[in-house]
Amino acid sequence: MTAPPPPPPDDPADPTLVGPAAGRRVAVDEDAPPPPVVRPYPWWLWLLVVLFLAAAIVFLVLWLMERNDKGKDVPSVVGLTLAEAQDRAAARGFTLKIVRRPAGAPPGRVVDQAPQSGADLEKGSQVMAVVSAGRQLVAVPDLVGSTADAAEQLLASQGLKANRKTVDSPKQKGIVVAQDPADGTRLPKGSTVGVSVSNGAGEIKVPAVQGMSQADAVKAVVDAGLVPVVIQVPSQEGKGTVIAQDPAADQPVAPQAKVRINVSGGPAATKTTTVTTSQTTTQTTRTATTVTTTTP
Repeated sequence: MTAPPPPPPDDPADPTLVGPAAGRRVAVDEDAPPPPVVRPYPWWLWLLVVLFLAAAIVFLVLWLMERNDKGKDVPSVVGLTLAEAQDRAAARGFTLKIVRRPAGAPPGRVVDQAPQSGADLEKGSQVMAVVSAGRQLVAVPDLVGSTADAAEQLLASQGLKANRKTVDSPKQKGIVVAQDPADGTRLPKGSTVGVSVSNGAGEIKVPAVQGMSQADAVKAVVDAGLVPVVIQVPSQEGKGTVIAQDPAADQPVAPQAKVRINVSGGPAATKTTTVTTSQTTTQTTRTATTVTTTTP
């Protein structure tokens, strides 16, 4: 009895079959190219990269050094006197361009600058410094006869302030009857001007004029709405000085009332006159009679 023939062997000539993987068929492409070979960069290329980076670093350092040498931070000069500001600017390599403007700060003191402190500016550049020229002077306007509100607005337009006070006056209520200082006076902006406003009262207090000069006394009486009556009398007081008044100071009177002002005319003058008369007696004689006349 003969053994059965063995099974046929796998065909080795079949290029698509690899390995005995329990019946798995794996296709293999015998013509696929091998993987590429990675070659390192040449040494001279790395050297060029290093040299380029070194040159860039050196250039950057030199540029920063040159920039720091040409540029400086602007110093702060606000609040300094002009001389102090010029010295500080010169120490940092800058010059000052001076601009003077009215300001509340004392004259000659720096109140602003451009550019501001800390700005980066080339050496030798100009820094503008605004220097106080002091407070600007303005003329006080004429306020007498205006309403109180109009007077305050007029003062405000000039940069001045009003200090309003109410006084007895026959003028219409709310009308300015006096001011201090007088119109035309030059004051710094922001100054205060006294404004006397009528309360519309029917009586007026007589101003105190004794001891004043005649001109000042007459003005005071007229400003109060009264009528001055000047009487010159002999007196040892200085000529032209008010030695008495009637009515007395602070006495209430009606508007346009008369106020008598006694003004010194100086010491009394004495004149001597000789009169010759004749009288008949046992003999004719002549007698001289002296008459003294006082001339006011």
